[in-house]
Amino acid sequence: LQAILAIVFEVVIFTFHNNEINLINELDLNATQSDDLKTAFANARSLLVYFVLFMIAQLFTVVLVVDAIYQRNTIQLIALIVFELGMTAYSFIQFHQSSTLFDEKSGLSIGLHYLGDAYHNSKWAQITQVCVMCLCTVLFLFLAYKLYLEFGWHIYKKIGADLAMRVQYLALLIVAWWPESGQDHSSTVKELIEHIILSCVISVATLVSAYWGLRRERKPQMYIFLFLCLVSMGYYIYTLVQIAQNPTRFLGSKAFLSFFLCVNLVLILVSVPIGVVCLRNFNLGLMNHISHATSSSSAHGMTPMEKSTPRRWSIE
Repeated sequence: LQAILAIVFEVVIFTFHNNEINLINELDLNATQSDDLKTAFANARSLLVYFVLFMIAQLFTVVLVVDAIYQRNTIQLIALIVFELGMTAYSFIQFHQSSTLFDEKSGLSIGLHYLGDAYHNSKWAQITQVCVMCLCTVLFLFLAYKLYLEFGWHIYKKIGADLAMRVQYLALLIVAWWPESGQDHSSTVKELIEHIILSCVISVATLVSAYWGLRRERKPQMYIFLFLCLVSMGYYIYTLVQIAQNPTRFLGSKAFLSFFLCVNLVLILVSVPIGVVCLRNFNLGLMNHISHATSSSSAHGMTPMEKSTPRRWSIE
């Protein structure tokens, strides 16, 4: 429900904002106002990219929720809470940036007069979007807490009270989630094609190597995962350097771009040590422990034991 409402309102905001861009593009201001107009136009165009990414993030959340429930993954559930709070925070940022697209002190009063009511047409949709995200986040926190309790009992039944096994299992879940959450949501219009190619190739390769490495406890795949993490880190640092050295190249997206790149760097810095922990936990019995628990559960699923009197049922 959240995804449907958020996407509907985001489409409305996107439509109104695109109309603003078309009107700005038609403005013919004097040389004194040209620099201010260029900055406003770049900011407006960059916002369109983030509007689309926000809609994609809503669909991405639905997929993660379904996967977390199916896998009964507590770490992914906690990560979803953080992701949900981040999207709610972005709805506030989106409203602020759209409302302050033009600086009234910058000499663009003529442009503001030309835009007229079109400048604030999407204000009602943005306020509604903020309210929807806040209400849905509160509801999600409540449901996530209930699911967390249920998933915790599932983990206990699966690997028992062995604390060492639980630590290994949670470390495995953390790294299994990162390739999905660590996808880069930062790009400018000018660099979109290059960014999509690099991000897709690295993200898919990282996801596949992490999944098979953790699932089968294969060290070569985990080494590839760690290597791709380092490659991603190098790419993000390179992009940050480019932003610092050529700020005009990323006009209109500098703040958001820098923020998301730093977030991804933090995710990698957290994921690499945990990946090393998972790698060291290979061949210590966790895979056999989980496989044995799963096979035992399927083999003794509420079926009568022998043909004796009285009839007895197994707990599982």
